[in-house]
Amino acid sequence: MSRTLEPTLLSLLPTYSKDLPLPLLELASSLLTQSRHSAGALKTEEEVARAYACAHIACERLKITLDLPPIQPRPPVPPRIYKRLYAHLNNVLPASTPGRSGRVRTPSSKVRESGVFGSGQRIPSRGTPNKEEALAKFRSPATARGDDTPTRSTRKPPHPTKKKGGGPVSALPAWVRPTIQFMCKEMEEENIGRTVLAGMQTIAAPQGKQSKDEWVNEHLTPLLAAVYFLVSSQLYVLEQGKELDDPQYIRIRKAILKTLGQAQANVNVTGMDEDELWIGWTDIKSKDVDGAVAKVVENGWQKEEWFAGIRHLVKAKDAEKGDRDEEMEDADGRPFSEKLHVQRGDTMLQSRWDMTEQKREEYRTWKQGMLRRIDEIERSRTSEMEIDAS
Repeated sequence: MSRTLEPTLLSLLPTYSKDLPLPLLELASSLLTQSRHSAGALKTEEEVARAYACAHIACERLKITLDLPPIQPRPPVPPRIYKRLYAHLNNVLPASTPGRSGRVRTPSSKVRESGVFGSGQRIPSRGTPNKEEALAKFRSPATARGDDTPTRSTRKPPHPTKKKGGGPVSALPAWVRPTIQFMCKEMEEENIGRTVLAGMQTIAAPQGKQSKDEWVNEHLTPLLAAVYFLVSSQLYVLEQGKELDDPQYIRIRKAILKTLGQAQANVNVTGMDEDELWIGWTDIKSKDVDGAVAKVVENGWQKEEWFAGIRHLVKAKDAEKGDRDEEMEDADGRPFSEKLHVQRGDTMLQSRWDMTEQKREEYRTWKQGMLRRIDEIERSRTSEMEIDAS
């Protein structure tokens, strides 16, 4: 049992005047130890608050059993970071009784309702027998009477059907579309956004319904990284005309991981809170991307129509480039390339010595005129010689 957690617990329970209960100290210490195994790799800013979050979770789980006073959290990190850390640890650390196992980092409804960030409202602790009983007091009267109509609390799947900002109802999580847009913008590949989204819809939400593949539903973030990687790599191969080598593979994967790491701090959807937006999101590493790419290839998902459409992107890009070349003429009809000839006083590369299409045309006209004049002079001289001879 770690006695160093006592100051933290006392700061969470400032109105508690007695000695801290031994079960609370033991649970906090146990959760801290378990967290180092269940959630060993945390970001630097999250690691600072690991012990505080474990102590907070212990207070929440025992507040009814031990009749604790209102919990008043003052985390040592910004609220946004702490809220995410608390939800993650609360989800992965086992409760005293069987409960859900949180295969992906989904925010807990208990976190939102229990006043994690200052509210004094108290709800049943983690140790309640099951979810149904814990949430019974929050259900509508219709549900309490036995009405079969599901409520928001009882029908939330791993990634529920939601309306995206300005978009139609989709079986994909709300963060997928704006995250793809963010990735394309950051990596300067905005032309592949629709293809990546089509890949995610085909694999994770076929025919507008959530996939029945458990691996897909549990690995949505690695799947997005893999789909983006395959599209970006294929575009590179088609444009460069050469196979993807190891250094380029690593560069693309590294860029994707970096961009995804910045997504949560930069992506938001109007009218949707952060907990709701990032349902189904997981932090990933290089091995997760490699595994997801292998899974996509293994299942042949890249052989479907959405992936074949990348060739059309290359053709459209080439056609657009050709159109731009034709349109790059000045108002006087001169090709755009002529504007690149710069006159400088300190060099022999004067514009008058640069051969352009206009100058070539002027030369051809001048040459034809001179040949015509020479021919006329020659004919006139021949006529004069014939008159003299006669």
